[in-house]
Amino acid sequence: MAIFKSPRYMFANVNWKDLADVEERQKVVLLLPIGSTEAHGPHAPLSTDATISLEVCLMSAEKLARRNHRAFVLPPLSYAVTECASQFPGTISISPEVDTRLISDICLSLVGGGFKKICVFNSHFEPVHVQCIYEAIDRVKEASGVDIAFTDITRKKYSSRLVDVFQMGESHADRYETSLLMAIDPSLINEERRRALPRLPVNLVEKLFKQGLSKFKEFGMPEAYCGDPASATAEEGEMILERLSGFVIDDVEGLILKRVTQTQRGLYGRQKREEGQ
Repeated sequence: MAIFKSPRYMFANVNWKDLADVEERQKVVLLLPIGSTEAHGPHAPLSTDATISLEVCLMSAEKLARRNHRAFVLPPLSYAVTECASQFPGTISISPEVDTRLISDICLSLVGGGFKKICVFNSHFEPVHVQCIYEAIDRVKEASGVDIAFTDITRKKYSSRLVDVFQMGESHADRYETSLLMAIDPSLINEERRRALPRLPVNLVEKLFKQGLSKFKEFGMPEAYCGDPASATAEEGEMILERLSGFVIDDVEGLILKRVTQTQRGLYGRQKREEGQ
């Protein structure tokens, strides 16, 4: 399996004595992978988003090490607001307040311990969840004065450099996500089901933002997938992984050089969620 190919970069595998030097802690880069536990078609696992985020962060940590940065990957967050897929068995959704608080509390705990270079990478694009990430980052800034980087690939500067189906809004258990999983660990994919799936053109951006719908079944996704996962390939997944990890490197180096600008939100994070939403 590719997913744990770099155990030395896992923060949870480090002994506390190796982090005892305060000055060294301030130099450490921590990557926080965020995903969900959510239905991803009849062919992909509930862990799809978290698996992708973890692999991207591991690749990024390796690349940062080659650039002489000490980087670790935090334990992935596999719980989020996942109301779009709530009608499918196995999906676990938490409230927006818990989502926001979980991220902000983790970051504030790390900042309080002397770790001030943190970058978030997320692969779960439900709008309320993305808004929770931004709100958590704002809370950390207000409470500590520390900037948290967020590689939000829904931002145009990144989305425009990804594959066409991602830009088209077909990004749930589709060719994009399925290709990534095939590159990371093909045993996670039910190949018989994947190859039999018909193409299902659904523009998630249109359904969410123009039509105001909130459930996959309302979108016309009766099996919790869209797009054309049958055309996915591991080769495309490897290319996407390289590109995604490159985005993280860009944001981390911006963080190190103090060039973080969290005001530039992607489409899914532009609207600040209302209290109680």
